[in-house]
Amino acid sequence: MSGIDLRFSHSSCCLKRKRPPNIQIPTLLQPQEIHPHKLDQDATPPTHSFSSTGNDFADFADHVGVFSVKGKKRFMEDTHKIIPCLGHLNNAFFGVYDGHGGRKAAKFVADNLHNNILEGVANCMGSANKEDAVKAAFLKTDKDFLNLGLGSGVCCVTALIQGEEVIISNLGDCRAVLSRGGVAEAVTKDHRVEQEDERKRIENKGGYVEIHRGAWRVHGVLSVSRSIGDAHLKDWVTAEPDSKVLLISGDLEFLVLATDGLWEKVENQETIDVVTQSRLMDQSFGLSKGSLRSIKHTCCSVNPSPSKVRKVSLVTQPKVGVGQSSICEKPTESCEEGEFDYACEIESPGSKSRRISLVRHKKMKIEFSPKENNDCCRKIPTSSRLVAACKELVDLALSRGSLDDITVMVIDLKYFRCKSRSESSCNL
Repeated sequence: MSGIDLRFSHSSCCLKRKRPPNIQIPTLLQPQEIHPHKLDQDATPPTHSFSSTGNDFADFADHVGVFSVKGKKRFMEDTHKIIPCLGHLNNAFFGVYDGHGGRKAAKFVADNLHNNILEGVANCMGSANKEDAVKAAFLKTDKDFLNLGLGSGVCCVTALIQGEEVIISNLGDCRAVLSRGGVAEAVTKDHRVEQEDERKRIENKGGYVEIHRGAWRVHGVLSVSRSIGDAHLKDWVTAEPDSKVLLISGDLEFLVLATDGLWEKVENQETIDVVTQSRLMDQSFGLSKGSLRSIKHTCCSVNPSPSKVRKVSLVTQPKVGVGQSSICEKPTESCEEGEFDYACEIESPGSKSRRISLVRHKKMKIEFSPKENNDCCRKIPTSSRLVAACKELVDLALSRGSLDDITVMVIDLKYFRCKSRSESSCNL
């Protein structure tokens, strides 16, 4: 052993320590504060002749707010659509969409339903004709989606404002609630299987309902009785909406459109009270129109509550790290391209291995209708007071244990009423 040289040169040592490379933390995983005035809005190419100024659209944006968070699902399945100035400043379209069993139906409806509705009501006179036109638009959207051969489904609630009228429609358990003199008024009726009239309609068509995971479901799978999509249940789950045409009278203050993630935890009147109080607080502090407040929100994705869709297949869910989520995030390739999207809705891990998800205030999808002036394409902020009210409602639902995706939209109806009348006679 004495003849063996045990000395190693520093340069030739195979165990030489090397300085580790710098670790770059992806921006996606870093918490960010989102300012409403920096949010991007989608805009379609203008093709209508329409005279307006940028101030008109900033004024419009001060009278609508929306806020969304992702729940227990692997991917955000809620989305929404806002289209101002449909040929006139006091016209607009609003839609809130709650997908289930995947994102494809919700995305398709958000991209197409408003076009079908606008085309259908373009030359309608009278409330009955408008309701029929909206019904035909929903059915056409459903047929077009089914022709694609894709899975998933979506519940909807929409509001089309034309002058002093608003046409409100819904499918499934998305809901519209009015504030009439501070009193909540549910405009829509939830389409759920436990309702006797819906159950009888399903059974009369040869279907059946049964309880699974604490809820009545069509064929033990779907807890809503009306939706767009859901091809495997289409014989019993209709896409025919309920619609109402209302006059925007002086006692109508605002309209709340929201997914069932809110309504399962917050009552109608409580929702109206929260929005009313938020507006009064902003007015008492003297916030001017267009004043903006940054909004940041964090929520947890924990043990699941019963979902709309029964899990019909089991897949292994990969580990998910800490990160941000928004409606705009894309599903993984395997899930997005899968033939049967219901496998995408998987139960979350137990509370001992909770996944924390940083949810940012999503980009508010404001589109401009076809045939508008170039001035319409400028980016506009959302109303700080109404966004704050939406966020407060979301926080309230989360604090009470909501694990579903939640989207809340608030629309100031007095603004549209005033736009239809002389500005001097209105007091916003």
